[in-house]
Amino acid sequence: MTARQSSLRYFVIATLGFTAWRLVTVSAYLLFGPAIASNYPVTEVFFLLSKGFLGGLFWPISFLLDGWRDPLAWLLYPW
Repeated sequence: MTARQSSLRYFVIATLGFTAWRLVTVSAYLLFGPAIASNYPVTEVFFLLSKGFLGGLFWPISFLLDGWRDPLAWLLYPW
C-alpha cells in the first residue's frame, strides 16, 4: 500500500468518525437537551441533524470556519 492510499484511508476513517460523533451528539441533544421552542420543530430537528452531518462530512472546512474559535464546542455540537 502506498502512502497516498494509506493517507486517503485514514482521512476517510476520520471523516466517518467525525460524522458519527457529531450525529451522536446532536441526537443526544435532541433527546435529552432542552425542548425545542420553535414554531417549526420538525424544521429545527432537520436543521440540527443536517448541520451535524454536513459538519462532520466536510470537517476540514467546518473546523476552519467554526472550530478554530472553540474546538470543544465544534466537537460537542450543538451544545
